Amino acid sequence: MGAFSVGSARAVEALDAVSYMRVMLRRFASFLALLAFGSVDVHAATTMRAWPSLAKRPIEDQRDSDVPQAESAAPAPVDPALSPDAARLVAQGQQGVVAFDKVVSAAQSAVSRAGTAPVSSENWVQAQAQISALDSARYDSVAALAGLDTLYVSTMGTGVPVGTALIRERDMLALAVDRQNDALDRLRQSLRQP
Repeated sequence: MGAFSVGSARAVEALDAVSYMRVMLRRFASFLALLAFGSVDVHAATTMRAWPSLAKRPIEDQRDSDVPQAESAAPAPVDPALSPDAARLVAQGQQGVVAFDKVVSAAQSAVSRAGTAPVSSENWVQAQAQISALDSARYDSVAALAGLDTLYVSTMGTGVPVGTALIRERDMLALAVDRQNDALDRLRQSLRQP
């Protein structure tokens, strides 16, 4: 039994050496193939190819000049049925901006006190609570922006003119919400993360 186990160990070693040599020969053959065919690709890459130009073709200039130019129309007034909703949403958004601006200084001071405080310390927890209060204070502005977006999209398919005043107010509110998001992100990144 002992001689069989020694002989079988030598057979396994011999088999491993043979399979190792086969693997190495395959790798060497792959290397030679890449070396031989790789030089062909390098030569092809160094020669100039005639790629199509991305410049505007003359026919495209001719086609664009044949299209009659549309006359600029005066901006359409906002539909009276939409006006109360739009005014309510704009007022709600402005209230949200004011509420956020009232709370942001308290959150900034809480975060500065908790600057290097360990996670779950009293200062860190108070800063997290102030950030949550700040996030809640911006609810009206985010909800109003969503309402203005919904109002805009719902009127697009009906043929009712939206009006530039609604678009301008929506864009101003979107900038305010972006500013709020940036402030919240800065405060969250100032605290240590668990």
